[in-house]
Parts: sequence; structure tokens; C-alpha cells
Amino acid sequence: MAAVDPAFKGVGNQAGLMIWRIEKMQVVPWERKMYGKFYSGDSYIILNTKKKSAGFEWDIHFWLGKETSQDEKGVAAFKTVELDESLGGGPVQYREVEGHESTQFLCLFPRGVQYLSGGIESGFTKVEKDKYEPRILHVKGRRNIRVQQVKVSWKSLNFGDAFIVDFGLKIYVWLGSEVGRMEKIKAGEVARRINDEERGARAVVEFVESGKEPEEFIRDMMKAADGMKTDISPATDDATYERQSKEQLTLYKVSDASGELEVTEISHYPLKREMLDTNDAFIVDTGVSSIFAWIGKGATTQEKKGAMKNAQGFVQSKGYPDWTQVSMVREGTETPLFKQNFVDWLNKGENSGLPVYKSKAPREQFKFDATQMHKAGVRESEKCVDDGAGTLEIWRIENFEMEPIPKNKYGHFYEGDSYVVLYTYLANGKEKYIIYFWLGQESSQDERGAAALHAVALDDKYGGAPVQVRVVQHKEPEHFYTIFKGQMVVHCGGKASGFKNKEDSDSYDTDGTRLFQIKGTNRVNTRAVQRPETASSLNSNDCFVLETPKATYIWYGKGCSGDERDMANSVAGAITPSAEPQKISEGSEPSEFWDALGGQGEYASGKIFEEVLPSNPPRLFQCSNAKGRFLVEEIFDFAQEDMVEEDVMILDIYDSLYVWVGRGANDTEKKEALRVAQEYVKSDPSGRDPDACTMTQIKQGFEPLMFTSHFLDWNPELWTNDASFETYRQSLQGKATSANVATASKVYEVREIPYSQLKGGKCPEGVDPTNKEKYLSEDEFKAVLKVTIDEFNKMPKWKQNDTKKKAELF
Repeated sequence: MAAVDPAFKGVGNQAGLMIWRIEKMQVVPWERKMYGKFYSGDSYIILNTKKKSAGFEWDIHFWLGKETSQDEKGVAAFKTVELDESLGGGPVQYREVEGHESTQFLCLFPRGVQYLSGGIESGFTKVEKDKYEPRILHVKGRRNIRVQQVKVSWKSLNFGDAFIVDFGLKIYVWLGSEVGRMEKIKAGEVARRINDEERGARAVVEFVESGKEPEEFIRDMMKAADGMKTDISPATDDATYERQSKEQLTLYKVSDASGELEVTEISHYPLKREMLDTNDAFIVDTGVSSIFAWIGKGATTQEKKGAMKNAQGFVQSKGYPDWTQVSMVREGTETPLFKQNFVDWLNKGENSGLPVYKSKAPREQFKFDATQMHKAGVRESEKCVDDGAGTLEIWRIENFEMEPIPKNKYGHFYEGDSYVVLYTYLANGKEKYIIYFWLGQESSQDERGAAALHAVALDDKYGGAPVQVRVVQHKEPEHFYTIFKGQMVVHCGGKASGFKNKEDSDSYDTDGTRLFQIKGTNRVNTRAVQRPETASSLNSNDCFVLETPKATYIWYGKGCSGDERDMANSVAGAITPSAEPQKISEGSEPSEFWDALGGQGEYASGKIFEEVLPSNPPRLFQCSNAKGRFLVEEIFDFAQEDMVEEDVMILDIYDSLYVWVGRGANDTEKKEALRVAQEYVKSDPSGRDPDACTMTQIKQGFEPLMFTSHFLDWNPELWTNDASFETYRQSLQGKATSANVATASKVYEVREIPYSQLKGGKCPEGVDPTNKEKYLSEDEFKAVLKVTIDEFNKMPKWKQNDTKKKAELF
């Protein structure tokens, strides 16, 4: 084997991501804290290692910034081949260009890809405190977002996208008139991260809509852009890739059989599979869309290198745009995108031949094959750095400072707080560090910012050696659960914001009654989450721990597995360490159990919840044609926030299937999702009976309990008349949130019911037991809850629950 660059020695034998940058023609490891951030003036090599049952599988991407030099491009390509060979020639190679990355590449960075100006050759300027250069960041995409710095100019803005206009301690989120709700929220997330991680939460974030810019924004822009306001550009299409054409499809053979490497044109459309020879390499040129280098099993090293080199050379020699995708595929591991170029390459679950084009149609006429949804039902499991046996230090953010948590409280978190967790472990005899900063879903903006700032300071204290990981409640990585050994507990309430006002105060559940839902089957995925103390919180598929002043119960739903019962027994000790819990099975509850929950009531139960189906966990799919053709993508570790209003979602719970229609979904998405749902069930290789599977279409805002019970902490208020983005906007800008009660009444179609029929354990038929207050008249609402409806809606969730408890409406 040829010499391997020292930077590549020993890599590829552990699942995870590794990135190198080309610096002065050398391969240099990229800092982990910078993963997802790329300088436009540089080139990078990215190795993604995936654990398989029989070893490892690799993907290698070499990323080229739009301002990188030709020399750096060449080194990146050459070193990619070198890395490929060091791994036995097994990896799949991808050429990535800034702004036109493949989906495979973007999925490696769930928080998005950010482009930074400059590069290694241009050097780096030390930033003075509170002195910032104005910049504009272009945010594009709904799920896999890209963030690219553009020129500070009015002409950089367009009506179809969102932009971060960053003036340092004033950050504007500028929204084009055609931007969707999800893109608005994604842009807000980028602004929040900049404020949290770069400004220590000291900046003011403000949303600005096109055509409604405040005078201060216009004045700042005119100063930064050095000119008057000009016309805004029209929207640009997200489907950036141009369509293929039959005339452009060409097959080339790369062979050194004659003693010299020769590239020979073999055929144009239609291509047939038999044209490929296992002893040679080939190039499939589809035009500006993509170029493939196919490597036969018997191809020589020279043929392999020559195929990839010439494929890359086609981009320049044929005048293709620099963003043209170039990738290497190996015989036996061909992708559907490669196979579709051959008219006779038919595999079950894949499309045959090329897409069909109408003479005037600008986009592909593509029918999504539902059988593809049965493939990869399980995401690659993440690689834990160790078994969680290291040492811990945990701090909670209180009044902007880190306050140490007593060791006997490790593993206990409050959803209204933010925490910093330092984990120390040994690797090859050397101490390694991970800094997690955990953000509760109800924690305030100042607490989140302070947590991020302290994480950076702690990183500096250890000389930049730690890896920083931002963790959001309900989206914790497996290793985070592992370090608490299945004993993680999330409580309601928390410390008040550092920016206290008369309505803010510390909040804890002190009435002696608490209900916790246990999720997980082992020490690397288990946590206990506090739920409202009402029967409607129960679920036959899970275990719960109910603590009362007189007794503690572990409740086993009929559908929970033995592993789930074991973990419930274990975590119960962390919730109530001094109590000996009573173990009860669903259906055999004592009256005291129901009394503590306000009486018996409806909850998620029935056949589908009572059967233990460990091999068929719930699956969520997103259906969208935002990229120009209808596609279906699976969403893992899903939460309510993953439901995209502009799309259609499919929730498969095996015995039942729901087609959820977002308010902004178009007719094509609605129609195709219904078709795909039926084909998906009919083609299920597990042998499920299509006639026995109930398929239901539901609309956003009208989700039944049988649907919402599969989402932890489902919030029925989230989408009331697009309140979700307004709630997000108000939260990010530090203003109190509000909901329109008139609108809410239309969504839920509630009727007025006297308080006497709602208080305590009473729950008339058709009443939502978790939202009894909605059924009160305006006058009775104020008399019973001691606040107006508007004042109630401005309260955080924990305070609403506390108010309802006092009024016996919980």
C-alpha cells in the first residue's frame, strides 16, 4: 500500500465524523467545535464512518469553497483518493461544492451548514470586544439549512428567503414575503445561536418583514451598505439542480489495458447495464446535474484514480457549473441515482430508466416509489465515546452564573432551567472532556445564552480541549443518557429568569403529587419526564411513576415490555429514593391511584397500545415536493416540532397509519401522500394485513388522542392560527406570548360549560381533560382562576398548570 498521510493514520475504525482542512497544501484536523462551519476560501475532507454488523462503512466528501484555490482543490481531491485507499477502497466518494452540497452531506450536520468568509490564506482578524463588522447571512432550506455570508447590500436580499442582518449587538431576522413558517423559525434559530454562542445573549434579536422595515433598520442598512435602499430581488427556486436530458447522458470507459490510461466514449442514451465491465472503470456523464465514476471490482489502481480525476476534469472541460456533483460508486454498491441512468437496471423498490420529461415542463415527472420507505427503518446508532463511567460536574444557571449542583441531585433537571455538564473520561490513558449545555424547553432566553457563554469559558479554562455539545430537552444524544445510567429525571418548573419582573418567581411542584412518564428500555435511552397529574397523561404503551403524599406507585401499561418495566423500577428510586413503591398493572389500580389523578378519565389505550410490538416502533415520514418533485423522508427521534406545516406527514404505528395534513400543504403533496400511504402498507415486507390497518387522514389542529400520544409533551396550542411562529417570534424577542382565544375556540369548537360541571374529577363527554379552562365563560374564567384569559395565556406552561391546580381544573 502507498504511503498514507499521517493525518489519516488509524482513522475509520470508530463510528462518527472526522474533518480535515487543507492548510498550506497539508491535511490538518479541523476543530470539532467548528464542525458544520466552512470557510469559503478553503477546501476540506470529511470522513463519515458508520458501524455495520460486519465491520464499518465509509463515505468521503471533499468540500470545495467557492473561493478556494485550484491547488487546494487538487490536494483535497488527491488526498481523498489516498484516504479511500487507506480504507481498502471501500468508501463512496462525493465531491461537494459550496452552496450545492448533496443531501448526504447536509444530513451530516443537523444544525445546518454555515459558510464563513475568508480562509487560511487570508488569515484571521482578532475581534475586539463589542466591535463587530456588519454582515448579512443568507438562510436557505427548511430542514437541511445552509447559512451563507453574502455582501452587505440591499441587492443580497430576496423575497423568497430569510436573512440574518447582523449589526453586532442588534441582530435582525429579515423575512421575505414568500418565506414559509418553518424557514422563519429556522432563521430565528440561527439568530438565537449567534446571540447565545457569539454574543453571550447580550444582543437584541428582532424580526423584520419585507416592506415593513423600521426606520432604525433602514438607517443601519444604509450606513452599512453605503447607499440608499434599492429594489429587493425576486424569490429564487430552492430546486437549484437543473434537470437531466437524454441528449447529455454519455458513458465513457477508463482503461489501461493498452499500457496507457485511455478514456473512450462508449455510448449515449439509452444506456444498458451490460455496457459496464467489471475489469475496468467508467464515467457516466449526466450533464450539469451529476457525474459518476463507476469502479469495477477488477479495475486497477490507475484506472480508479483516472476515472475520478477525469470525472472532475469534465466539470471544467465541458463548461459545467462548478457546483456539478461528482461522486464515485463501486460495483455492487450502486445508488438508485446511478442506476436510474440505465434503462434495464431494475431492482425492487427502485425506479427504472430516466425520468420522463414533457417538452415544456421544467421539472421531473417523478413518481415516488413507496417501497423505498421500508428500507433503513433504523437510523445508524451513534457511537458513545465510553460507557459513562467517567466523572461529572454539573452547574445550573442562576442569575447568569453557574451554581454547582449537589452530587445527590445529579441527573435531575428542571425544564425551566439551563445547565452546564462537564464530563471527564480516559482515552488511551489521557483525560478527555465533553461539555454539554442542556437547555430545558421552558428555560428563558437569558439562561440559554448564559449557559452557552459559560460553556465557552469552561472550554477556554481547559485550553480548548473539550468538545462542546448543545443539548435540547427531548433531543438528548445517547451518551448524555449513558452518563446518568438510566437515572435521568426531568421535572416541571425551575428557577426564575435572571431578568426578573413582578410576574416571575421560582416554581416547583410542592403539593406532594407528581406523575412521571418513563421512556426507554436500557441505560442509554431512558429518562423520566414529569407530566400533568391527570388520567389523560397515561398511555397503555408506557410505564409511569405516581408519587403522592401517602404512597408511590409504579404503573405498568398493558403494552409495556419487560425492559421498560425494569427501567421504570430502576428510575423510580431516583424519583422517590425513600419510598417503597407499589407496583400495579393497568386495570388493577386502587381507588387512591385515581383520586390522586383527579379521577378516572380517557387516556391512550386500546389494542394498538396494549400489544407489545418492539419490532415495529412508530415511524414518522415527511412528504414534500419543495425540491421540485415529491419525496418522502423519514424523521428519527421525532417530536411535535418536526411536524412541518407546509407539508404532509405520515405517522405509522403499524396497526394504524395517520396522514397528517399541514395547513400549508399543496394539492400535489396531499394527493401523493395518500397514494404513497396506501402503497406503503400494501407493500410492507413484514406481512402486515392492509385490510386490518386503519388509515386515517387528519388535519393540523384536529389531532386525536390516539395520534398525539406518540409525541412526548404534545402541545395542542402550538398551531392555533399560526400561533407557533408568533409564539416563537415573541419568545425570541423577549416579549410575553399571547394566543387569540377567539381563534382557539374556532379550532377546538368548544362550548361554554359551568365551572361546577368541570371542577375536581368531573369531565363531561367531549371535553378535553387537559384544557378544561377553555370551556369556561369569560366572566367565570376570571372569577375562578383569578386572572383574565389574556393574562393566563401570557403565563409560562408551568405557571398555567399551577393556576389550574389551585382551581381544581387540572
